[in-house]
Amino acid sequence: MKKINSYNLIHIGLLIRYLQSLDDNDLVKTVLRHINVLQDDLDNSKLEVSLSGLMSIPAIQEIWDEIKQMNPDGRISADLASRFKSEIRKFEHIVFSESLIKMIYTIPQRRFNGNYLADHPDKLLKKEIFNKITATAKFDFSASCRCILYGEGTAAAFHILRATEDTLRQYYLKYIKQNRLKILLWGPMTDQLRNKKSNKPDQLILNSLDLVRKSYRNPTQHPDSIYDIDSAQDLFGVCVDLINKMVNVLD
Repeated sequence: MKKINSYNLIHIGLLIRYLQSLDDNDLVKTVLRHINVLQDDLDNSKLEVSLSGLMSIPAIQEIWDEIKQMNPDGRISADLASRFKSEIRKFEHIVFSESLIKMIYTIPQRRFNGNYLADHPDKLLKKEIFNKITATAKFDFSASCRCILYGEGTAAAFHILRATEDTLRQYYLKYIKQNRLKILLWGPMTDQLRNKKSNKPDQLILNSLDLVRKSYRNPTQHPDSIYDIDSAQDLFGVCVDLINKMVNVLD
């Protein structure tokens, strides 16, 4: 998925209307610059049919070639301007037709900053925390952010729990140096951490981990479990707090 600024679409319309109003007062270099920008805007807006039309309509290409051979500091001729305006009006119908089948989807406001959810998930954690979690946890945390943004509650819950469990593994390895579990599962890890006799981890963190495991993680594994977007955001907030607290002690 590529994020597109909606102003591109407005700009395309403005450029087409400008090219339809050419006269012999317009500088050649100005016309060429606007045509190039129109190409770029069509490409960035993924209007492939329109871009192909602009690049392949023989009459437009013929006129364009004539303009490119002119002195850039000169002015376009009245005849050339008239011919070009006629072809651009025809081209506008292609843009209109393609625009009818191009849909723009708007994303509802979430409890968390939409820009952070889409492009800067690290900003939803304390400073530098994101850089200290594993690549797998980064992937799942970012995926959960996108799922919240798009309203996919169950997927968001699944990914944030994976990110939390992976961070728990880092936390576990920080405290447990001997007789480590062969398979690092959520419940056994928290049990072993809780049973430590010395250098014990924060009991509040362990209590929160147990709460998330019993109330969210285990039920989420059931194929019939479904999270609405509000429940997913509740869970996300709890897991963000847990990840922050666990990573704080990793150094």
